[in-house]
Amino acid sequence: MNKNKYRVFWRLFLLLFCIGIFFYGQVYAAESNGDYLQYQEPKPVTSTSWLSTVSYVLSLLITFAAVIGLAYFASRFLGKKLGSLSASGSSRIINTLSFGANRAVYTVEIAGKFLVLGVTDHAITVLQEITNPEEIEKMKAEQLTVPINQFDTIFQKQLASLQRFSQTFPTAFGDLQSKQKHESGKR
Repeated sequence: MNKNKYRVFWRLFLLLFCIGIFFYGQVYAAESNGDYLQYQEPKPVTSTSWLSTVSYVLSLLITFAAVIGLAYFASRFLGKKLGSLSASGSSRIINTLSFGANRAVYTVEIAGKFLVLGVTDHAITVLQEITNPEEIEKMKAEQLTVPINQFDTIFQKQLASLQRFSQTFPTAFGDLQSKQKHESGKR
């Protein structure tokens, strides 16, 4: 069967299911005497067997495993479908320059063309098309590619930068010792 036949089958099944529920005609909130939702005192539990407790816990574990398994397979399926859509062709972002909240300039490669785009909340504007082969080669050479084994080095550099920043502006980070050193340096 192709995709269209599957779609028709599931739509027909869903339609019949909804019609069946709608026309079944049973009102689940009605009592046998026709009254609706009369309060009744809860009946005390006389005893529970260990077998019912074990079966309840087992059913919970099976349900949890089924949900986790379905989520895993759904994410893999959607990842393959959406990944193939986003990685189609030679479309990629080369550089990004942010100008604040929701404003940036992007250098992108789309269909073999290199474009400079201005992006805001409401519009995307082509600012320039780069046609100079020397500039294109320069951008390709500067493109950031970080191998997995260099991640630790880059992370350590960023962490050191953040620590220097927190020492420069101690009031923003709430560090009392640095605040005291900073204040004593002012006097």
